[in-house]
Parts: sequence; C-alpha cells; structure tokens
Amino acid sequence: MSDWIILLPAFVMMILMIITHTYFGLHVLARGIIFVDLALAQIAALGVSIAFLLGQESHGYIAQVYAFGATLIAAFGFAKLRELPNKTAREVTIGCVYVVATALSIVILSRSSQGMEELRAMFNGNILWVQWQEIAFVATAYSILGALHLVYRGRIHALSFGNEQSDRPSFIWEFLFFASFAAIITLAVNVAGVLVVFAFLIIPAFSASIIVGSFLKRLLVGWIMGILGSAVGLWLSLWADLPVGATVVSVLGLVPIIAIVISVFKKQQ
Repeated sequence: MSDWIILLPAFVMMILMIITHTYFGLHVLARGIIFVDLALAQIAALGVSIAFLLGQESHGYIAQVYAFGATLIAAFGFAKLRELPNKTAREVTIGCVYVVATALSIVILSRSSQGMEELRAMFNGNILWVQWQEIAFVATAYSILGALHLVYRGRIHALSFGNEQSDRPSFIWEFLFFASFAAIITLAVNVAGVLVVFAFLIIPAFSASIIVGSFLKRLLVGWIMGILGSAVGLWLSLWADLPVGATVVSVLGLVPIIAIVISVFKKQQ
C-alpha cells in the first residue's frame, strides 16, 4: 500500500495530462500536423536548457518562464503555418524545428558538466517525484485554459475541424490556440519530460480515432484508454522496478494495437 501512496501523485498528474492532452491531440490529428506537439515539447526543453546554462535551477519558475517564452515564439510561427497550402510542407517545417531545437539543446547543455544528465532528465522526465503543490498549480492552470476553450469551443473547434478553404480563421484565434497549447506542454514537460508528453498527446487520441467517429466519443474513449494504460504502466513499473515514464509509454504503445483489434471485432458484428 505504501508503494501505491508513493505512485499516487504521479498517477493524478498523468490523469490531468491525459484529460488535456487527448483534447489537443485530437486537434493535432485533425490538422495533420502530428509532430507539432513533439516540436513544442522540445522547444520547451530548449528554453529550460538556456535557463540552466545561465545558472537557473532547471525545475524552477525562472526556467519555466524561459520555456514558455520559447514555446510562445514557436506558437507564433506555427500559427502562421496555415498560410502554407501544402500540408506536407507544414509537417516538414515542424520536423525541422524539432531537429534544430534538439540539436541546440545538446549544444547548449554540452557547455556544462551536468548538461547531458539534464538533457536526459528533460527527455525522460521525473514524474515519479512530482509534488502535490506542483499538481495543484498545474491543475489550476489547466482548469483556466480548459474553461477558455469551453467558452470559445465553437471558434476553437472550427480551427481544426472546419472547412479550411471556406472558413479561414483570423490569425489571432490561431495564435491563441497554439499559445494555450504551448502553455499546456510547457507545464507538462517540466514534470513528465518530452517522451511522456508526446505519448499522451498522440497515442490516446489516435487509438480512440480508430474505434469511434465523433469528437466527443473520441475524447471520452481516449481518456479511458489513456488512464487505463497509465495505471497498468505504473503498476508494471512498481512490480518490475522499471523507470516510470518509459514503462508507461511502452504500455501505451500497445493501446493502438488493442484499438485495431476492437475495430476489427466491431466490423464483424
């Protein structure tokens, strides 16, 4: 029981992430810009790398300001991507941003004797050691952003699911979407690392999309599959003494396969 009490904060944090990340993941899938979340996560890590090089504590508030500032700049650029008519060009641009951000993080952290250890920590995360006060802060921020998306759900939904040719949104709404996305990812990367953030953003949303069709059903199914996968991953990491983040992601990797099996079974009914 004591082991599960240790894991409880990590599980609560994962639930918060799955609830918000699945929602954004469905938007990302609809837009066909799959790697924008990975790029933003890596840019957040780049911001932390810069702060670390300047002598700031990598998990402190100053480092988070650097991370959010970096992702906000990227959000401005990504909001302009809609002007590119070719979706392949958008994805290539995002991929280039990710690669360059990763390379810059490595270059910057190589200047410190502890830099490579920090890079590994930013990639793998340390969600097992998340504190309740951190969870409360993240929950508050997520709730505020969630409320804004609920109030303006019509406009925001149309950004990803409307007719791109006839319903071109204003740049400000596109930027606000990516800015809120950047805030969500910055807070998550600080706790969970790039690997877990990307998995939570894509795998539950993609798996749900295989099984059901409507946005709301995909959201609910994604939540269920993501939470169950995270619970199994946490249990396995406890039972086998494995790294929490990597184990959870590995278990989530089975979720799309399960979704395919369910989809095939449904078609045979």
